[in-house]
Amino acid sequence: MKRASMNLFLSRRMLLAGAAVLTAGVLSGQANAQQPSWPSKPVRIIVPYPAGGVGDLGTRAFATRLSARIGQPVMVENMPGGTQIIGMQALIKAPPDGHTLILASPTSLVLNPALRVSLPYAPEKLTVISKLFNSPLFVIASNKLQANTISELVAYAKANPEAVHYASTGEGSATHLASALFAQMAGVQMKHVPYKGSADANVDLMNGQIQLHFDPGAGTLALVRDGRLKAIAVSGLQRSRSLPNVPTVIEAGLPGYDVHSWWALAAPEGTPPAVAEQIAAAVKQIVADPSLAEQGLKLAIDYGATTPTESAAFVESERRRWGQVIQTLGLKRQ
Repeated sequence: MKRASMNLFLSRRMLLAGAAVLTAGVLSGQANAQQPSWPSKPVRIIVPYPAGGVGDLGTRAFATRLSARIGQPVMVENMPGGTQIIGMQALIKAPPDGHTLILASPTSLVLNPALRVSLPYAPEKLTVISKLFNSPLFVIASNKLQANTISELVAYAKANPEAVHYASTGEGSATHLASALFAQMAGVQMKHVPYKGSADANVDLMNGQIQLHFDPGAGTLALVRDGRLKAIAVSGLQRSRSLPNVPTVIEAGLPGYDVHSWWALAAPEGTPPAVAEQIAAAVKQIVADPSLAEQGLKLAIDYGATTPTESAAFVESERRRWGQVIQTLGLKRQ
């Protein structure tokens, strides 16, 4: 009887243990089933610039490698205009599942909300996934401008107020504010001429219709190397690997002018954190590819990656920084 009771007791324990294992397996399966799957279809990256610019080319180089890594097509779609608002409007209409992303920048995430009374999108609600690449701004001049250095440019602009017309990628864009900040720090008056992209600006720059362009673009540097434009200086604390013989603006006599462009991948509001982390992890792996770094050198950009948490903190710090600049420049919301 004792042996039979013991066997019954053991059987009950085994049944309970088996049930516990089965239950755990079911719960685990349910949890895994609830985890969002990325990617489950082709990925689209909206580039709010015309084709051929640094943002477009840098994104396409990345997208090719992303497609190979995730085993899904990655399509780059150009949607220029409206200081990147057109692209952002397309982004927020997409499902928040990580399959539609946008190349975001200081213009779309930082400056638009600081300079516009209203926006058709909420920058602070977007999911910023990872920084993707950054670049200094090259101070590019028309060959017809009688200045080959920053000091000569400043002297010319002081002697000829508003005779220097400078291009930007739109009213209130990062290149607009970078140029306006330079003018204020140098104590000169220059006239702003907005364009949709660098390509159109460079045509007028070569023709001498405008004289100056603070630009990060590889296409612009190609024109410099061909002798059709000239590079006077480069922003930032260090010289660029792309033009190592060109001095920084700081070296050239304007202390404190530390400005650079950056681009990041962002997704619609409500994108699951797990999906954002998966995308950020893919970015980190891809930017470690030496061949991408080499391609970046040709484009005058440096690839890098951050986590969603780091990205959000960085964007917030940029909002504080440029908010102070906007206040210093006396710019008003429109």
